[in-house]
Amino acid sequence: MSLTGLKKHVRILEEAGLVKTEKHGRTRHCFLGPRGLEDVSDWVEAYRRTWDDHFDRLDAIIERKKGSSK
Repeated sequence: MSLTGLKKHVRILEEAGLVKTEKHGRTRHCFLGPRGLEDVSDWVEAYRRTWDDHFDRLDAIIERKKGSSK
């Protein structure tokens, strides 16, 4: 990845609140932004619960089909 591409990705992550950057002389230090990660974690958790429910229902349907085919 080029330096320009890396800078673009870091800038996008910074705008999203996922990372914070600080300039120290000629270098830039990046840190994880906990607030942004909490938002992402909440979003992922909501979808995880939804998909868990869908797969549980699918498992129940498959078990019923297996039971009725015996």
